[in-house]
Amino acid sequence: MTICKIAALGVALSIAGSHAIAQDGASASGSQVRDNFQPSWSSPEIAQIATRLSGTWRTDDPIDSMPGADGQTKPVFVAMSVAPVPVEGVPNAMYVETARTDTPWEPYRRAIFQIYPYKDGHRLRTYELAVGDVSDGVFDGMFAAPEWFPQLSIDDLVATMDVDITPTPDGFTGASPYPFPTGVGGAVEMTSSVTLAGDTLTVADRGFDADGNVVWGAGDEAFLFVKSQGIVSVERREDGMVILDYGGASGPIVQNGDRMHVHYEGFMLDKTRFDASYTRGTPFIFAFPPGTGAITGWGIGMEGFAEGGRRKIIIPSFLGYGANGNPRAGIPGDSPLLFNLYFAHVDRAEVGSEESDD
Repeated sequence: MTICKIAALGVALSIAGSHAIAQDGASASGSQVRDNFQPSWSSPEIAQIATRLSGTWRTDDPIDSMPGADGQTKPVFVAMSVAPVPVEGVPNAMYVETARTDTPWEPYRRAIFQIYPYKDGHRLRTYELAVGDVSDGVFDGMFAAPEWFPQLSIDDLVATMDVDITPTPDGFTGASPYPFPTGVGGAVEMTSSVTLAGDTLTVADRGFDADGNVVWGAGDEAFLFVKSQGIVSVERREDGMVILDYGGASGPIVQNGDRMHVHYEGFMLDKTRFDASYTRGTPFIFAFPPGTGAITGWGIGMEGFAEGGRRKIIIPSFLGYGANGNPRAGIPGDSPLLFNLYFAHVDRAEVGSEESDD
């Protein structure tokens, strides 16, 4: 499967809209998390469709290959993760994130799916997120922790495509009711069809030029996804922290006394990125455990972290800056914090080195 074909597939999949999830309350804000979060569906039919669509889907064929740490060539697939989330003004909403399996911490598409009643049937609508590049990272991996999903409303979304869908005993089938605009591969408009049957999801797209000629997707070309294991491990701690671990480690696990070099992006639930080491070009360097050198939740989030690894940590406000916040950083009181982390380098305590390879 070529990257060009995957790009075309992404157009169709990113169009589907949000599905209803727990719309009985406001988005998580301040120190409030959605305890015992459960999706809430408009109808049994929508619940059935959304439940079957939820989970992680992986392309059946690899799109690339990459050398592994052991020197062996490993296949690379595309993974699409789908989960119910709360979106203000969008009932039956689901967050959709698409990434390569060799870089799951770096999604190349984020979207919202919505399943809604239409005439005598149902439609699947897709929305693109219009929150700006600076805010995009706050959503990364949040399909795995929907109880902390950042604040999002219909005003933050741009509808891109509808697909008429018909439930089946083990899934659904559907097709776009008319062509939709696109700019992929020289096409000016496209159509899409989708079939979910058990543990397989098939999407067939077709692009047309200004003269109505098919420029890609002709014949029986289709993209086949299969249900797969998740691409991130989730740890929900009793203290309220959530740690999403993508793996990717290539070095040792941090030990007491080591000096850690960690790149990060820090966000609040309102989508504000309040700090990022990348903008300064240097990681945050500190001794582990950081003690008073960092907020409590940051130190907890470093436990068991290995050099080269990628994580997202979600820190309740009492493990962050608490009721006082951090005015200098623009963080109000009682603000949970979300960090995307890359453990770039470790100086081992027994070596005593403080040099960085960054």
